[in-house]
Amino acid sequence: MGMTKDFELPKDLTPFREILQQTLVPTSHITLSNTPTTLYNSKFGGDPYLPKNRHLPKDSQGREMRLLAQINFSELSLPQFPKKGLLQFFIPHTVNFNDEESHEDIWQHHFKIRYYSELRPYDELASVVHTTNENKHFPLQEEKRLHFKQTDEIVSIMDYRFHTISDTPLSLLFNDDGINLYDIYMKHFLGQGHKIGGYPYFTKQDPRERYAFLRKYDVLLLQVESDDENGIMWGDCGVANFFINSINLANGDFSDILYHWDHY
Repeated sequence: MGMTKDFELPKDLTPFREILQQTLVPTSHITLSNTPTTLYNSKFGGDPYLPKNRHLPKDSQGREMRLLAQINFSELSLPQFPKKGLLQFFIPHTVNFNDEESHEDIWQHHFKIRYYSELRPYDELASVVHTTNENKHFPLQEEKRLHFKQTDEIVSIMDYRFHTISDTPLSLLFNDDGINLYDIYMKHFLGQGHKIGGYPYFTKQDPRERYAFLRKYDVLLLQVESDDENGIMWGDCGVANFFINSINLANGDFSDILYHWDHY
């Protein structure tokens, strides 16, 4: 954090520009398309890159997991993140949204992460066949190709670090028209969107606010939000986030990840 770049800010929030500038971090916003993919492309859903000597990861019940997302780092360029290699996010076929409104996991019982620093040629890859039937308990209903656009963003109102930007809570401050500064901030910097890096969005609360031991996961590795237009739905219009420690990320170590989802 602490970049010296200019950024847009509503005039009512200009008194906080200097401290907000210290929260600037790069992010890569993700847009989706129906462009056909290969086993090497960045995508949501679809068939994963899988060497012939590897098997799909299994959940705690011994059932094969399904690809949520695959990121080919050669397709984007973000500081701290690898310049090459392929990162995969797997979750179970069935996510029990009806059982709870939020969920955290750091033990990889309900998700699995795989990172391939070097990619093998196509003839050394396995063929994975998924059923095409819709599964209302899986957040994705169809494969989507990912496209990246890098920018910078300030701390989102949902991130637990937001509370450090002012000694007086923004909820107690108002502009000349009597509008609450907290509401103004929320309108512009909620943190929504599919993205890598930047700051998160939650429908409930940042789990790192409740549990201090989770604050070591200080980088947003991936965010996938509900997106009805593209057939993505986390329970009742929720969002999923994956977080990593910045030192581990710099070392290319993806063994320790915080996975969180919540919904209304």
